[in-house]
Amino acid sequence: MTHVSALFSPQTNPSPADLRTFRLLCDSLFFYTLSDMPEQQKMWTGYTPGLLSQKEQTRFQSLVQEIKGHEAEFHKGFLASLSTDHGDRDEASVGVLASSLRSGPKPADPQQAEDKTLWQAMLILKLAEMHREEENEINQEFLVVSDKEAALFAAILGEGTKEEGMDEEETLALRELAATTTPRASSLNLTRLIKAWGQLYTRDPRATDIPLLVTTQAELPDLMAEEYEMLTGQLPRKLVSLILPTPEKSEEYAAWVEKFRTDTEVIREHFNRLLLDIAASGTSSTDRLTELQGAGNDLNRLSLPFLQGNPSKSIHFYAYEGVSLRNLFRSLNGTPISEPQQNQVATGLLAVLH
Repeated sequence: MTHVSALFSPQTNPSPADLRTFRLLCDSLFFYTLSDMPEQQKMWTGYTPGLLSQKEQTRFQSLVQEIKGHEAEFHKGFLASLSTDHGDRDEASVGVLASSLRSGPKPADPQQAEDKTLWQAMLILKLAEMHREEENEINQEFLVVSDKEAALFAAILGEGTKEEGMDEEETLALRELAATTTPRASSLNLTRLIKAWGQLYTRDPRATDIPLLVTTQAELPDLMAEEYEMLTGQLPRKLVSLILPTPEKSEEYAAWVEKFRTDTEVIREHFNRLLLDIAASGTSSTDRLTELQGAGNDLNRLSLPFLQGNPSKSIHFYAYEGVSLRNLFRSLNGTPISEPQQNQVATGLLAVLH
């Protein structure tokens, strides 16, 4: 039986809602966690790449606890010059650490330099995670405010509005007026976030066994396409698109997923095998691509009954022929590209959820 594993990028501890659609296709879905205990669920697994020594990992966890409540101080300036060459980090205050980030000497030892790179990447990812959690909380509060304001605007128009009946134009105007209080889009530097995630990915020994990268971030395929074009003079190949349901979490969810996977097992097996064949080859023949398109169309047809009563999302698959995802991220971060080894994935695969 063909088994397809996927790794989620670039968020750490992503929302389960972002993973459910991918889980309909993938047999194993992983993502990175940093300072928290790995989250184990039946359908996906979070794990820490284990790149730091136990001592350094403990120090990192201590720092994360100390950062909480001081995130803005770090967001505004010190991560780019992060240095781990600073006395006893366990006892260092945030203020002292911030000072060391400004002026700390560069480590001469190669291992210290490696630890510095990893510390910087992990802090960027952890701060982004904290920032995202805070934004989600703010978004929820704004939704409550918008609902209250919409009710207030309706009351201002007159208590008898409901009985008299508002026309669609008035209703739309109320919604738009209430929506003016919704927060702006995230202010995170997504390019820096993607590069930081790549620092962990290119050093993660477990990732060599995971042929597929999945994402919900439109910036990731754009950035990787630019890097791939710079390396090869070509654009990544668009393979196929799937339209899959995105059911809400409920008591029937596990049984629903099991039924979907059972009803689509044969064609899903065929589709996944073709994906792995493409990943293992440096180039894809026209016949193989046509066969994959056909398998994708069949899978879309089998998915139609499951779309009823559920929202849907599309997954677009891209192939970076002749270049592994590891080498794409190495190039993106300005590090030397490794030589291909036997049994190494020859073509990077990326699935983008819209």
